[in-house]
Amino acid sequence: MRHEHGGNIYAKKCDIDFSSNINPLGMSENIKKAFINSFDMSVFYPDPECTELRKKLSLKEKVDFDNIICSNGAAELIFAICFALKPKKALLASPCFAEYEQALNACGCNIERYVLKEENNFSFDDGFLNKITNDIDIVFFTNPNNPTGVLANAEFVEKLANRCLKTNTIIVFDECFLDFVLNGENCSAKRFLSNKNIIILKAFTKFYAMPGIRLGYGLFADYNTALKVRSAMQTWSVSTPAQMAGIAALDDEKEYERTVEYIENEKKYIISHISNLAYKVFGHSANFIFFKEIKDFDKKMLEKGILIRSCKNYYSLDGSFYRIAVKSRDCNEKLIQAWTEVKRG
Repeated sequence: MRHEHGGNIYAKKCDIDFSSNINPLGMSENIKKAFINSFDMSVFYPDPECTELRKKLSLKEKVDFDNIICSNGAAELIFAICFALKPKKALLASPCFAEYEQALNACGCNIERYVLKEENNFSFDDGFLNKITNDIDIVFFTNPNNPTGVLANAEFVEKLANRCLKTNTIIVFDECFLDFVLNGENCSAKRFLSNKNIIILKAFTKFYAMPGIRLGYGLFADYNTALKVRSAMQTWSVSTPAQMAGIAALDDEKEYERTVEYIENEKKYIISHISNLAYKVFGHSANFIFFKEIKDFDKKMLEKGILIRSCKNYYSLDGSFYRIAVKSRDCNEKLIQAWTEVKRG
């Protein structure tokens, strides 16, 4: 199975890209200025410790400076975690982000799967918890799930954290999309960071609309685990422009509420129109919508200039499942118009 992602505008020409779920408000002017101003400093090696950025993150996340690692996107941390901790057996929900499987396979780890069921609207239940046994070394858990957009509530996150503590299993909570969720902080695993087996992944990619800059970070409950993971990464993986862009982003918190409110409104607008068009709409907790549609719907939409994300390369999904980003009102109107035309034939 190919590890294919959305946002590949280089391979598939389109007018509007709905396959990559980036903040529709775009990169802020402060981040752009910081990125440009970083060029003069780029004649030097970047700070290998990402000192200023981690100080800012420590204040924002309320996590000790020493327990934060910055990385070249969250994907680098996923691979570093696998190579540093060398798990023998992992549990993944299916479908889930493809990089987990790719990294686990690369380090020779056996993968156990828990298939999320369509008839259960791809929600998590106690069946997933029961799969976490003493022989499971690591669990990757995305909240909200990608690609289904289903959010695990605070109660389930607590059950999951406690279960992994009981079985001495490393649990990696991928919260890269949680910033887009209204009151999403309530579902974060941060309140369980006293459990030494927890790692939380986050990224600047989506929320701050800077995927081309590549910047992510991890919050580690255990300092020694953080050291192990850091030792599996290259020294200068986070460039000077990325560090300075990240610092500027964290100073730009006034954009946070505006972004969440904007996405909530546009999401409601899209769903109100596609509910009568799509075969079925599933999760939409973050800044994307997961749905079921006719065969080759992605190809038909591309003919209209709209690139959407086919989910057929995800384990346990077939070619009838798709994902779209939430974009600006103008783009969303064009999406709905193209969708209507396709369904009319």
